Amino acid sequence: MLLSAELFVEDLKKKGLAYDVHEGDDGDTVVIFPYNGKQTLFIFSGNEGKSVSMYTVYEKVPDSKLTDMYVLCNSLNAKLKWLKFFVDDSNNLVVQDDAILTPETAAEECFELLIVRLKILDEVKGSIMRTIWS
Repeated sequence: MLLSAELFVEDLKKKGLAYDVHEGDDGDTVVIFPYNGKQTLFIFSGNEGKSVSMYTVYEKVPDSKLTDMYVLCNSLNAKLKWLKFFVDDSNNLVVQDDAILTPETAAEECFELLIVRLKILDEVKGSIMRTIWS
C-alpha cells in the first residue's frame, strides 16, 4: 500500500470509521469511504502516494435534466472552489478534487478534505435533488 494511503487508513481506523481498500495493478491504492449511501474514492498514486484524486458519484442524471444539471454544475463550480462538479459519459453527477500530499500531513489533510467534501455535499444536496427531480 502506498504510504499516504496507509497513513490515511490508519487515521480512519483510529477514528473507528468504515472504509475499504483496494490495490490496483498499476500500483495505485484506492480507499473507499461510504457516507449517506454514497462512496467517495480516494485514489492515491505517484511516489509514496503523494497525489490523491477524490471522486464521489453523486447521482444519475436523467437525459431530460442534463441541461439543467450542466447549469447547476457551472453555478456550483463558480461558487465552490474546493470541488469540481461535472456530468460524466454515463450521465452520473460526479464530484471531484485533487491534492498533493506529504507523508507528514497526508492523514490529516485527507481527513480534512473528506470533512470539507461531506459538508459541501450536504449543503448542495437540495439543489441537486431539485434539479434532478423537479
